[in-house]
Amino acid sequence: MPMTDRELLQALRSGGSTTAQTCGLLFDAYGAELYEHCRNTLDDDAAAQSALRDTVIVALAHIGRLSDPDLLRDWLLALADAECARHEAAASQWREQDHDGKPPRAALTGVSSVTQPAALRVRVLSGVITPELAEYRSLVAARGNHFDRRGFPLPASARRSPGPCSYLVPGLIAGVGAVVALVVVLFQLVSRTVL
Repeated sequence: MPMTDRELLQALRSGGSTTAQTCGLLFDAYGAELYEHCRNTLDDDAAAQSALRDTVIVALAHIGRLSDPDLLRDWLLALADAECARHEAAASQWREQDHDGKPPRAALTGVSSVTQPAALRVRVLSGVITPELAEYRSLVAARGNHFDRRGFPLPASARRSPGPCSYLVPGLIAGVGAVVALVVVLFQLVSRTVL
């Protein structure tokens, strides 16, 4: 009997399994659907595989952000949409650099086209657990860090870059604290010399 989303979420969050096992559980439950979603969005097998791999990386890195286990499927599809948007942006950037047509697969994904479920599973799991790709996984997990209160990824248009206040306020608070500390020290010195 397949796992429920609550059981799957608990397994993903528990840390009791290896990364390969948790990735396998996630792929077995939603891999085919997520791949088809990415394939329909990107219209390219290799880009869809890449987006799926990155979706799984982000999902495993940020699984704790999902507040409602009943929304696991919707959350995964939202992550896949965010990753597809990143891949589409990369493809657009490639075309803007005076290249004709679609970007070569190696330029965006580094993989060849594989659509058999078993081969796709191996490819995604390899991307998620291979030690040589640890730095890549950390970059993917870090770039996928804009979420709303429910744990869903924010669209690029809703992300705000830190404004000047985010830099000035901490400095202002530290400056005021230093001035207050200086006043207290001066007050203590003056009161000691007067007595």
